[in-house]
Amino acid sequence: MILSKRSFILILVTIFMLYFAVMIIYAFLPSYLAYIGTPGPMIQLTRSIFISTFFIFPSFVGQLSDRIQNRYYFILIGTIGMIGSIFLLLFTKNLIFINILLFIFGFFGSSFIALFTLYVEVVQNDPKKISIYNACMAAGWFFGVQTGGILIDIYGIGHIFLFSLIPFVLSIFPVIFIKEDRQLILEQTKKLSESNQSSGIFSKFEDERSSFKTILSSLFFRSFGLRPLLGSIIIIMSFHLTNDIEKGFLIGINPLFQFFLMILIGKIITKKNLKLIVLLGYIISIFVIFGYIYSIDFWGFFIFQLFMSLSYSLLWMGSITYIAQNSTPKNKGRYIGHANTSAFAGDSLGGLFFSLLLLVFFDDYYLSMYFMIIFPVISLIIISLRFKPYKKIIQDSKKNLNS
Repeated sequence: MILSKRSFILILVTIFMLYFAVMIIYAFLPSYLAYIGTPGPMIQLTRSIFISTFFIFPSFVGQLSDRIQNRYYFILIGTIGMIGSIFLLLFTKNLIFINILLFIFGFFGSSFIALFTLYVEVVQNDPKKISIYNACMAAGWFFGVQTGGILIDIYGIGHIFLFSLIPFVLSIFPVIFIKEDRQLILEQTKKLSESNQSSGIFSKFEDERSSFKTILSSLFFRSFGLRPLLGSIIIIMSFHLTNDIEKGFLIGINPLFQFFLMILIGKIITKKNLKLIVLLGYIISIFVIFGYIYSIDFWGFFIFQLFMSLSYSLLWMGSITYIAQNSTPKNKGRYIGHANTSAFAGDSLGGLFFSLLLLVFFDDYYLSMYFMIIFPVISLIIISLRFKPYKKIIQDSKKNLNS
């Protein structure tokens, strides 16, 4: 059930436009910094500061929106704040001011959490609808990177903030017309909870927080081991591929795969197979690292880019669906914020660890990648042993009802 079709459509349009704009900055910021004469170590530091905002602020924004019980204010203020930050970046090439403005931008960018939380509430935790949101996000990622690359080729890297500002400004129009009926959301959530409890689908259970922590820690370790490799995959490909068009295609195809996979997984995911889907995501993640190590040609990298997209789509859809269906309006923003924080924290800290391995092993990427396999293995073990399947919850709930 969709509580507001207008908000449903407007949120999807908004997230596509916002990710379109963000990915232009995210993908081409290092090139821009090099263009203005920034030293290599400072480029990495600036990127790390920028990424850090994605795990520092989401939990705070999620919890605050839970407490206030209003998501729309955060969405509107966040969108305006991002537009203002990007606008100011047009007028400076000073690295200190760039870092300050990117940090401010990241703070306002945390409004993505409120946007997704409101969307989940509007669609009443329906995994099929959640998959559409994730697909639109992946589409914005794909088209943002591809369009940014084309515009940079035509007009130059010096205009990336202008390229990003245009879709940001356009995104304010759908945001203005998003409607949040908080009373209706609370009423429908209460009815859904009562219906589920009466039918024995789920009940409040003692292991709920433990299951949330299991998901969050697994996301952290997977990101720790795998996400840093995505930042270095272009270097790894360069050892075997000389054609820049092929390398660019392989990098850009990842989110395009995710677009279709997210929609497909949203159609097949159920309470009974959710744990299996998450487990497959982590198993394939381990397989992907081996694939990157042993790929030696275009088709090898193509296949494992597909598996990379599949692994992320499986584990993220499973994780976020579980969180959405087992949280309430009073804590939904917090747990969704924690999920994003865990993933980006793993990305940032894993990047530092991978850099240390490269330093120790004298830039031997392949030897360093073997050590990174450890972390998705840890995620797999945690999920296997500690994640409570819905089947057990159903059984426990029925026992409670019978008693």
